Amino acid sequence: MKNPEQMLKQAYAAANQGNLQLALLLLGELFSFMPHMPRARHLAAACHMRRGDFQQAIVHAKLAVELEPRNYSSRGLYGICLINTGSPDEGLAQLRVACQLGPTDTFSWNNLGATLNDRQQYGEAIEVFQKTLTLSQPPAQAVNGLAWALLNVGRAAEAIALVDSNLPKYPNDLMLIRAAARDRLYADGPAPTELAAAHRRLGDLLQSFAPRSPALPKPPTPADADRTLRVGLISPDLYGHSVSRFIEPLLHATDRSKINFALYACQSYRDEISGVMEQASAFWYDASSQSDAVVAAAMREHGLDIAIDLAGHMPNSRVEILAHRPAPITISYLGYPHSTGIPRVDYRIVDSYTDPVGAADQWATEKLLRLDPCFLCFGPAIMPPPVADLPEGDASPICFGSFNAVAKYSPETIAMWAEILKAVPDSTLLLKSYSLADTAARTHLGTQFSSRGVDPMRVEMIGQTPRTYDHLSAYHRVHIALDSYPYHGTTTTCEALMMGVPVVTRIGETHHARVSGSLLTSVGVPELIATDHAGYVRIATELARDRSRLRQYRLGLREKLGQSPLTQAQGFAERFESLLRSVWRERCLANRD
Repeated sequence: MKNPEQMLKQAYAAANQGNLQLALLLLGELFSFMPHMPRARHLAAACHMRRGDFQQAIVHAKLAVELEPRNYSSRGLYGICLINTGSPDEGLAQLRVACQLGPTDTFSWNNLGATLNDRQQYGEAIEVFQKTLTLSQPPAQAVNGLAWALLNVGRAAEAIALVDSNLPKYPNDLMLIRAAARDRLYADGPAPTELAAAHRRLGDLLQSFAPRSPALPKPPTPADADRTLRVGLISPDLYGHSVSRFIEPLLHATDRSKINFALYACQSYRDEISGVMEQASAFWYDASSQSDAVVAAAMREHGLDIAIDLAGHMPNSRVEILAHRPAPITISYLGYPHSTGIPRVDYRIVDSYTDPVGAADQWATEKLLRLDPCFLCFGPAIMPPPVADLPEGDASPICFGSFNAVAKYSPETIAMWAEILKAVPDSTLLLKSYSLADTAARTHLGTQFSSRGVDPMRVEMIGQTPRTYDHLSAYHRVHIALDSYPYHGTTTTCEALMMGVPVVTRIGETHHARVSGSLLTSVGVPELIATDHAGYVRIATELARDRSRLRQYRLGLREKLGQSPLTQAQGFAERFESLLRSVWRERCLANRD
């Protein structure tokens, strides 16, 4: 008779060594004569989950829970499986039970917090992660999860302080070092040199995970200088994400005799926009379950000339693929408003407004390529609603609005908004963001306005709307859009202009505090750009008192946007191709015999 305990011990050993296939073979044999062993079912679920096969994992996890209902570890595993197989509410309920059964189980508490973050229930996530950090040996993921929740309710300074204070405990943790760099973009205080240093530290760490001497693609020769370019775009946002609004126009307008784009999707999710972009490209490669090294090898095999990352250090990014040298030229573009800090990324595409020649160059590890007059080309997600008349006519109180992410509502931003509301009697502020569905975000913001002498009742806060059409229609209520500072809006700025709503912005020194300035200049309304706090308040309040100007903007902004370089895809595609061609030709000629 076979010894089940010995077989289970062998299966655990195989799993711990990473040999999941052997572990599952041993467990399968064990189940043939002992199917009701809860620890074995738990291990089988864990092995299938590590392989990404949640459909198989859930079968074993459910059995493990049925066999041992008070096992909190199995409950937590079952909850994760439910969430990943389309039953998020039931999965969340199982995670809550797991925490009740195992009040000191760090794994269950951390997973509960992560799930709440995914569901944008940030207030409860903060409480759960704070509890997790009081337990024995909390993982770095709990620190990162708490920082992310704090950031999304508008508490960026606390998120940064939390990460900084925990970095000595987890000195080489990539998530925390990434957060330490990324989260600083949302704060009022960091100087450009501090932002640059944080990103260089992150970039050096990312590059250290790549091979010291990566396999290099075949170098181009002068004979390659003018042939069709093969360009790979790497992104986790190749679906109805805001990034697609700036990539889809480029894909459709590009002359395929000059550039063939290949899309490397780092997300498994697809929608209708994914299909549209795939049709407009040379091919689509699913990189979601592939390692960085495997994706880089595939890109070299595909013969790419240029690899462009579109996400930088945003969530789910795979920018580190560029550290593996997947193409002769590597570039960062679009999705992240700062240098990657990675030494093996050759270039970053910006424009002369977002990154003025001189100071901006010293803050980047990449060489800056300036795509003027604007580094972006915007295309709406849908046919937008018609531009409506000013809300309720000339006599209605002014409604200011901001549809930017709550994470961008810095203390300085709220201070300027509060000053504007106090300067314009009876005015209101409409805030719209996915985070505002959560009570914690609304409470925090209400307190911030109240502390600055503004009745929170004058600030309306609404969450995400399910349809893009409804989202855009919300601009019908807004007279003037107020941009965030220092982290500007991008898609939100474009959408407001498209709906006839002028956007008041304040520019700073660095890219993330200059993007809206570039957009407004491109559209031909630079008078809406302030250079300091007082100027921002003055522009907004003067505009609020001038209904005639507001009507002119309402009637003319969509046309100005449509005639501007910001939406002229053909011209943008030609400039984009010319920019890539110039660096490609330079690389080819550098390899002259």
